[in-house]
Amino acid sequence: MIPDLKPKNEIHLRLTENDVRPSCFLEFLRDNLIAIEQTKPAIDHSRLMSIIFLTYRPDAGKEKRMGFEARIETITPDHRIFLRQMSDPFFCDLRQWRRVRRDVMHEGRAFYQNHEIQIIDISGGGARLAWHEEDYDAPSPGTLIAIKFIFAKGEILMEGEVLHQGTGSTGKRHISVKFVNPQDVRKMIY
Repeated sequence: MIPDLKPKNEIHLRLTENDVRPSCFLEFLRDNLIAIEQTKPAIDHSRLMSIIFLTYRPDAGKEKRMGFEARIETITPDHRIFLRQMSDPFFCDLRQWRRVRRDVMHEGRAFYQNHEIQIIDISGGGARLAWHEEDYDAPSPGTLIAIKFIFAKGEILMEGEVLHQGTGSTGKRHISVKFVNPQDVRKMIY
């Protein structure tokens, strides 16, 4: 049992290097068996007995992640996946590309539907963005959006999927976006 993993905590499953899917922890069962919610897109039966990597944040809102290896043992019709924990948790990072915060960027602006939005941070794979709710509604998770970025090296239009939505400590609406074709933005920010 992992004491800092609670029911309804958000988790991420890394199936392959480029396939990381969010899910939700449900409960601990016997013999290192863990129940989680099915992912979107769904993990199918062809993945049974695969070894994956599960990560979570022990403290909500903190950047540090814990993770461990697990094996997919069962996928049920009621949208539950049973994983067998294969290793002890350790501090880890799912990122393939370094995150660059707005305050260390020399120049960087972002626009969504002709509205300027704030870049909180950006990496080669995605970005966290913010704006005031009263300006217009933030796109909901699962939505594909196009964002125009202007950097010192040029401008680029990036398509991405909204992964998360929330409100930051400043009252601004935040979204996390995973880029569809991340290779294009890497040359602009690194």
